[in-house]
Amino acid sequence: MPTYLKSVSCGFLRTRDEWGEFSNFRRLDVPIRAGPHQLATSEHLYQVCKFASRPDIQDRIAAAPRPGDAARLGRNPNPGPDPGWNDQRVDVMRWVIRMKREANPGLIDAALDRTAQRPIVEVSRHDAFWGARDAGDIYEGENVLGRLWMELRHHIRQNDPLALAEAWSPKIDVGALAPAATRQAPEATDLSPVYAGIGAR
Repeated sequence: MPTYLKSVSCGFLRTRDEWGEFSNFRRLDVPIRAGPHQLATSEHLYQVCKFASRPDIQDRIAAAPRPGDAARLGRNPNPGPDPGWNDQRVDVMRWVIRMKREANPGLIDAALDRTAQRPIVEVSRHDAFWGARDAGDIYEGENVLGRLWMELRHHIRQNDPLALAEAWSPKIDVGALAPAATRQAPEATDLSPVYAGIGAR
């Protein structure tokens, strides 16, 4: 399991702490526009993506007053997400954080600049897939969300078209939130040596 030295990492847990800009629960100055919805946080957007075939559920999640409420609605096992959700959830998160950045470029670009080349880590007490657990002097976990932020940072600094949300919309099925038929995906770059393991489970 990957580990990150805490003393040199940009670890985020609470939205008001340093590096809280990277949290999906951070309320945004400019809501994210996706399809018919204006989403207050990237957590709202991620959760509505689970229900492309159920616009009624999407409406309830989009209207949730707090990101925690959106998360609870999206994680409800009844009826559960659309079939095939787990197969695309990492690419959906790639798209979500780019949508967040494009709605609030000043906020996100400034935060990414401050990270320099340091690891970005979502600190989580319970989720060692999207985040990493505090383990003394290190963080330990897959940290997929943190690694996706590092991937985006790399794409931005390379002026790679994969830094754009529209690069990922053809790869995901989230219904009217991102109509893939109108998008053309750029050729992918190979980041496997740096980001090996993203999406492995």
